[in-house]
Amino acid sequence: MKQVKIVITGGPSGGKTTLIEALKKELGQKCAVVPEAASILYRGGFPRSKESQGAINTQRAIYFTQKELEDMVCKTSGKSLIVCDRGSIDALAYWPASPEHFFDNIGSDKKTEFSRYDWVLHLDTADADHYDTTNAIRTETFDEASTLNSKIMQAWEGHPRRIVIGHNKDFLSKMTTALSVINAIMAHKSADDINKELLT
Repeated sequence: MKQVKIVITGGPSGGKTTLIEALKKELGQKCAVVPEAASILYRGGFPRSKESQGAINTQRAIYFTQKELEDMVCKTSGKSLIVCDRGSIDALAYWPASPEHFFDNIGSDKKTEFSRYDWVLHLDTADADHYDTTNAIRTETFDEASTLNSKIMQAWEGHPRRIVIGHNKDFLSKMTTALSVINAIMAHKSADDINKELLT
């Protein structure tokens, strides 16, 4: 069975969790979700640190947890669509040193990490008026979230099948578009066709 692996990424308060929950309902028989490694670690008590070394340890823990979660879900789920709540490259937005330093630390490179995901769907952070502060593990201000969104966007620059959905005051429309993109991917549409038909 050919699996399609999609990473749902973007800055805080972009709608990732809402989209993934919607996918579970719409494509439950075909879809398996790789949960966000950071949320698992933080809820389990992994300490947060703003010190440089602490950030490195945290992102390494997230990276290797994510890698094992992805491997497990891909090999055991039996599903044709694998949806990842964030991807390995997201760590670059939080890494306190250069991208080269990150890849040396994890023993990988950008090409290898890109190859882990067939598609990348980036959901932009909501604008200031619609920024969600109700998530208990979200600590970023709107300005910090906006900066992270830009860094994540930059981290995934160059992936051959990346789709970006901008922030929209009408959140429902944003989610409808995102679901349409997923359905188009499952229908084997190209990235160019998806951008032309759904995002222009």
